[in-house]
Amino acid sequence: MSKKEMYTVQQWVDYIEGRVSSNQAMQMEQHLLNEPDAMEAYLGALCMEREYPELPHPIEFTNTVMERIERLPTAGSIRPSRGGRTRRWFEQRAFHYAVAACLTLIFLSSGLFDKVAPYHKFQEGETAGSFTEKWTEAATSWLDNFKPKP
Repeated sequence: MSKKEMYTVQQWVDYIEGRVSSNQAMQMEQHLLNEPDAMEAYLGALCMEREYPELPHPIEFTNTVMERIERLPTAGSIRPSRGGRTRRWFEQRAFHYAVAACLTLIFLSSGLFDKVAPYHKFQEGETAGSFTEKWTEAATSWLDNFKPKP
């Protein structure tokens, strides 16, 4: 069927009622997407009065569907990880960054970094070199204190 050809109303009824093959259904769906005029015939097929089977217990059916919808997780509340399992709030990367930032602030305010690298080592003058070299020297001298003495 060429792009300009249209499906008949009866063909759309067959599509709606599931009497077409899966390949034919895909072609008809593509036709609906690509041809704006095809929607008119499709809607005509939908609006035709047909004898569809009655739902035995419509209220119970509605309640069952609504219960299933309510049990679905909300978007964003549980994010599956790459491994397929869900992550808890304390396993999130943002939580780890927040803890690291809080610990850094605590260490800065308590003066722990001053004890690790005394301020006098960073003053200009007797020790030449870049700021990174000074930090590296301070860290290695601090770590040397933990080595066992021979």
